[in-house]
Amino acid sequence: MHKDFYASGFLYNPQSQQILLQQQITADENSQWGLLEHEVTNGSSGEEVFKDLVLKHLNVKIGLKNILYVYTRFSTETNKDHSIYYAEVRKLKKQLSSKKFRFAWFTFKQICKLNISEQVEHDVMVGKRVIDSSIRRSLGQQTIG
Repeated sequence: MHKDFYASGFLYNPQSQQILLQQQITADENSQWGLLEHEVTNGSSGEEVFKDLVLKHLNVKIGLKNILYVYTRFSTETNKDHSIYYAEVRKLKKQLSSKKFRFAWFTFKQICKLNISEQVEHDVMVGKRVIDSSIRRSLGQQTIG
C-alpha cells in the first residue's frame, strides 16, 4: 500500500542561475509565489508526478534523469510528506502562463524580496544548497554527503 504525499519543486536554468516559481492568479495581485505542487495519490513516484506537472502546466518536457531530489519534509498543514525536486532546463521559456497560474524566473537573491511563505523560501534555499553541492561535485571539489 502506498502513502499519499505531495511532489513539489521548481525548474532551474544553470546558465542564468534562475528558478521558475508560480503564483496563483487571483483578484488579489499580491498572492504568494510558490513551488509547482501536486498531491500524489496513485502510487506514482514523486519524480513522475513532477515531470507530468511540468508538462501539463508549462508544456515543457523533462526526462526523469533530469529531475533531482532535494529533500522530504513533513507538513503539519496537510499532514503529509512533501518531497521537493528540481529539474534543470537549458532554455528559458519566457511566455509561461495558464488559466490558474502565472510563472516567472527569479534569481536566488530575488527570492527574499518576493511575497513567499517561509516554508517555500526554506525549500528553495535547501534546493540551492543541493544545486551548489552538485556543481562543486562536478568540478571535482569535496562536498558533504
